[in-house]
Amino acid sequence: MTNRIARLLLIFLLAGWQGAWAESAQPAVAEPGAAEAETLRQMQAAPSRGLLFAISKNGQAGYLFGTLHVGKADFYPLDLLATQAIARSGELVLELDASQADAMQAGVQRYAMLPPPQTLDALLSPELRQRLHARLDALGIPPASVQTLKPWMATLALTVGALKQQGYGFEYATEFYFTGIAQALGKPVTELEGIDYQFQLFDSLSLLDQLVYLEESLSYLEQPGMRADTQALIGAWLASDAAALQQITLESYQHAPRSAHWVKQKLFSERNQRMAAKIEQMLGEGRTPFVAVGALHLTGADGLPALLEKRGYRVTNLYP
Repeated sequence: MTNRIARLLLIFLLAGWQGAWAESAQPAVAEPGAAEAETLRQMQAAPSRGLLFAISKNGQAGYLFGTLHVGKADFYPLDLLATQAIARSGELVLELDASQADAMQAGVQRYAMLPPPQTLDALLSPELRQRLHARLDALGIPPASVQTLKPWMATLALTVGALKQQGYGFEYATEFYFTGIAQALGKPVTELEGIDYQFQLFDSLSLLDQLVYLEESLSYLEQPGMRADTQALIGAWLASDAAALQQITLESYQHAPRSAHWVKQKLFSERNQRMAAKIEQMLGEGRTPFVAVGALHLTGADGLPALLEKRGYRVTNLYP
């Protein structure tokens, strides 16, 4: 589909097909075929999903898009406005480029593995070990597959398994959709953070804090309301509802009271400040980035739109 979208955009942007974004002096290109026309129809009919902002200051311009790190096939294609925004940008900028499988695997080996012969079970109390195995069984994850993982990585594996059980796949993450379009259009894909930076954040936790993180996550996954919370979060993303996303984030801290401070400070506040500074640097260098990061980084008083406004940028919500 991404090659069809790329061809569509060239037609749409260069020739002004159906009169949109046209310049009368633009060169003519071939009319779209049936497949491209159907993709365009779907994009025009698609509702806004995620969060989309235009940012500008002193002739510098770019976009922010709030992504979903999991998804379903029927979330796509995204609407035409988002796709035109990436087509007009000079590069796609992600938190990390998860399509680089070798780098991902190297990061796992470097940061997420216990030193042999240590095992995860050996770090856990009998009660926590029993609960972990029960949850792994419920998710269809072989307990042996997590024995070499540090507690923080095992926690992420549980979260991934729970989302997969609800029918959401990482192969349908918004980032992969945009990566395909960027590659089809010949645009570079760059990173704001990278896998090493993100894994180092988790790996900086003490063993005790990792075990607390695991226990609190298990407690949440054991609750019947976890499924409804996931549906609410994804529903807010599908509705482009930034206020609902922010409220869900605030409520989520109640499920992990001992880990909440670390999550708020390290995974959001400090990262958002660092991202805002890097985006400003890109814009100052004359680049026109389409920055696609998790939607929760774009909400609240310490979200990227608010931080960039404080830095003097005009930030326009394109999905009001």
